[in-house]
Amino acid sequence: MVPAITAPGVVLWEWAIPALVALAGYYAMWGRYLFGGRDGTLLYQRWWWVPIPMAVLPVVVFFCAAAWLSNPWIAVAAAVLAAGHLPVSAMAAPSGRTRR
Repeated sequence: MVPAITAPGVVLWEWAIPALVALAGYYAMWGRYLFGGRDGTLLYQRWWWVPIPMAVLPVVVFFCAAAWLSNPWIAVAAAVLAAGHLPVSAMAAPSGRTRR
């Protein structure tokens, strides 16, 4: 909603590349989950060096969009998303112990 109700600043097209890479990674993680038998642990499994990628990558996309549009309000919204989404996902991630 924030991008639709705020005026963008100078568009910095070089930020489109990391935004698209992060978005492609996010979709790849959904593919990994869907084609991996819909195992819930795949939602939290590390991808390369990215911990909890299903939480980190959307935050990266929003921060890149804020830079891309030179819009501080999108950055604030991304920070709010990060403040809630990252810790909750980290707490929900399986600890590696066997559960009964």
